[in-house]
Amino acid sequence: MTRAPRPTALGPFSVEQAAAYLNVSPRFIRRLVSERRIPHLKIGRLVRIRPDDLEAYAELCLRPATQPTS
Repeated sequence: MTRAPRPTALGPFSVEQAAAYLNVSPRFIRRLVSERRIPHLKIGRLVRIRPDDLEAYAELCLRPATQPTS
């Protein structure tokens, strides 16, 4: 998997850029989009994802660390 260039601060991510940002495959991002698990923009046939929406999704996936029991 090749690294996609990072978008400017003003523009949304393409599927490939979003995948590189989260270090996952583009197929995984497309699945999130098709299952409507992540907000996205459809511009014609192009899918764009705002960086803030990726951050929010990553926060939802965050699991807290547990304290070891003695």
